[in-house]
Amino acid sequence: MNLQDIYREYNTKNIYPFHMPGHKRNTELMQMDNPYSIDYTEIDGLDNLHDACAHPYRDSIIANAMRRASRLFHSKMSFYLINGSSSGLIAGILALSRRGHRVLIPRNCHLSLYNALALGGVKPVYIYPSEDEQTGIYAQLDPKDVERAFEEHPDIKLVVVVSPTFNGVVSDIESIARIAHEHDALLMVDEAHGPHLSVSDYFPASAVVSGADLVIQSLHKTLPVLTQASILHICSDRVDPEAIQRQLAVIESTSPSYILMASCDQCVDLLEKRGPELFEIYHQRLEQFSEQMKGLKHLTVLCKGNDRIENHPNIFRYDQGKIMVSTRGTNITGAELYQILLDKYRLQFENKLNDLVLAMTSIADTQEGFDRLSAALLEIDSTLEDVEAPERIPIRHNVITVPSLSPSEAYDLDSLLAPPEDSVGRIAREYVYAYPPGIPYIVPGEIITSDTLEVMKRMEASGIRLYSTRHRYPTSIEICQQ
Repeated sequence: MNLQDIYREYNTKNIYPFHMPGHKRNTELMQMDNPYSIDYTEIDGLDNLHDACAHPYRDSIIANAMRRASRLFHSKMSFYLINGSSSGLIAGILALSRRGHRVLIPRNCHLSLYNALALGGVKPVYIYPSEDEQTGIYAQLDPKDVERAFEEHPDIKLVVVVSPTFNGVVSDIESIARIAHEHDALLMVDEAHGPHLSVSDYFPASAVVSGADLVIQSLHKTLPVLTQASILHICSDRVDPEAIQRQLAVIESTSPSYILMASCDQCVDLLEKRGPELFEIYHQRLEQFSEQMKGLKHLTVLCKGNDRIENHPNIFRYDQGKIMVSTRGTNITGAELYQILLDKYRLQFENKLNDLVLAMTSIADTQEGFDRLSAALLEIDSTLEDVEAPERIPIRHNVITVPSLSPSEAYDLDSLLAPPEDSVGRIAREYVYAYPPGIPYIVPGEIITSDTLEVMKRMEASGIRLYSTRHRYPTSIEICQQ
């Protein structure tokens, strides 16, 4: 069987997608011509993405399409990305900082941002988000910690924030933007999981309108767009569009996909024509689901059902489109719930973590999908028992990392492979991470500690698979030769 045959067979299994991409394979809502019929290149009459980005004010097909997107998402200027948000994040770091500059970056950011640090030769100053005590997930990035970072490192040139997080936590972007600008620094927000925030008042305000200078969104994560299609927004006059364009031309493919660009534009067109209607239906379905979850006796759904955001003082705002279910205090684990939902109820969730499972939703979800999810959770809940919750496995930031070198400095050194137990006290030269969401436990340039290894072992014991750059973990870890 070839890949297409395998995908077709999967579609016959009646597995409902509570995961990315945001179009949910809803072909009633989103339709497209045979992709081969619109798979063009830069021929006469069909424009060129890189030329349109270089001259965004020119009257051209793609430039006009990006201007439509800019109006919809409320930015000063927007650029379609056909290499995912990773390309926009890397281009943003390279455009807004210089080699040797200090960049304030949260330790729970995506691998692509760490890669950007290495490519740009910048010096990271890591900042650690707070923790939600009820679930153990990363919570908001506290503005007070951002202010404290500037007091310790007044030469920070750029602040990076991840909001919403993979799990839906939104930080106080307005306050963080004010602090950054008071210190003559720029603010770039990784809003990969939040493009829907820009187009509906039901959700927390987007960073695009909250004071950020540059915002990158993965349209495909929460909107009906094909995988890998994303967008970069310039949101203030502090950002030079030409600097952004130059870096996009370096990072992105020189053969941009017309299929992905068409998917972006098709989504913009849909939201212009039917956005309020579709988001009102989506809003009602989320509210109905939340009301039904009040019937749970053992499971808990974050900020839904009987749970309220007031129970989570370290969460500034929460994206109601994320459905995070906790098994803590019950007789099953998150991994077990994840598997039951898939095997018995044919519901594919996005992720599992210790005593949590995560479902992602969008305007493309159907009433049938929400009904199946509600019925499954209520039925599973009726079979559970309350038990004493075991000691919580700490999330990554509870083990404070010890940076020794920047990632680029670590890459300049020779390396060797060592068993994990022999790597303690040595400087890492590779990433070790869980995917999704792609947040590394070990970053090149950090000193590996026994605490870090212990957390990783406990994560694996709970059913979480870890990956490494050299693909040798858990047998070995790449370290710097000194």
